[in-house]
Amino acid sequence: HLVDTGRTFIFDTALPPAVAAGVLAATGLAREGDPLRDELAGRAALAVARFRAAGLPVSTPSAAVVSVTAPGPEAAVSWAADCRARGVAVGCFRPPSTPDTRSRLRLTISAGVARMDFERALDVIVECAP
Repeated sequence: HLVDTGRTFIFDTALPPAVAAGVLAATGLAREGDPLRDELAGRAALAVARFRAAGLPVSTPSAAVVSVTAPGPEAAVSWAADCRARGVAVGCFRPPSTPDTRSRLRLTISAGVARMDFERALDVIVECAP
């Protein structure tokens, strides 16, 4: 039905120009993105090092998602709320979306955040830890 009634398919089978431009821009970013990828990997490593230095159980990420284990579901919820109250949003995962013994905060590391803000966020997470 969409092919038969969609104007872009009736009159033209090419991609819309905006889609083609978006793909071209994304390809350029991917080709020239090594400095951003390096920054992202460095930030993930810094987060893991800071959390481990504070004695927090933390995953070793293969990408830009870092999980910090909380003592339990209530502690995870409280920890995330304390961070949020200080301006740092973190994901809070607890049963039933995690195994019964695993509640955690999950952080998605971004190279698009100013370095000073990123380091402040790490400090807040450590300071709010249960």
